[in-house]
Amino acid sequence: MTAIGTRPSGVRVPGESDRSRQVRQRAVLTLPSRAVLVASVRVFAAGVLRRWGVGTEEQDAAVLIVDELAANAVLHGRADMTLELDLDGDTLGIALTDFGARAHVADPDVAPDEHGRGMGIVEHLADHVEIRPGRDGCRVLARLRVRQFSGTAGETNPAA
Repeated sequence: MTAIGTRPSGVRVPGESDRSRQVRQRAVLTLPSRAVLVASVRVFAAGVLRRWGVGTEEQDAAVLIVDELAANAVLHGRADMTLELDLDGDTLGIALTDFGARAHVADPDVAPDEHGRGMGIVEHLADHVEIRPGRDGCRVLARLRVRQFSGTAGETNPAA
C-alpha cells in the first residue's frame, strides 16, 4: 500500500473561524486492485476523514462510497486502483480510478443478483456522481457536502 500524499490540516479549535474550512485538503492512495486490499482502502479513507474532522454521518457515507468504488474496481479487474480524497470547503470529492491491463475477469457463474448494487448505493449517498470510462481504465468521482465535527447534539469528536 502506497500513500502517495496526504495533507490533513491541523486540529480545528472550538470557536475557530470557518475560514479554516477554505483550506483545500487532499489525500491519495494507490495499490493493487485486489479484494483483500479493499478493507485497507476503507481504513485509509476513514482515518483521513477523521483527521480532517469530517462529521460522523458524512464519514460513514463517504467510507461506504469508498468501499463500493473499491469493490467495483476489483470486480472489473484492472491491475491497480487509486483513491483520491479532496476536501474543498464543505465539498468532499471521492475519486477512484482503476487503470492498467485487466488482471482478471469477473466470474460469470456468480448469480446476477449478487452484482449491480454498488453504483446505486454511491448515487444514493452522493450529491453528484461522474463516471468516466477510458481505454485503460475507469474513473468514478462522487461529491458530497460535508460538515466538520461540531461537538453539538451529543456527537463525539471523530478525531479523538
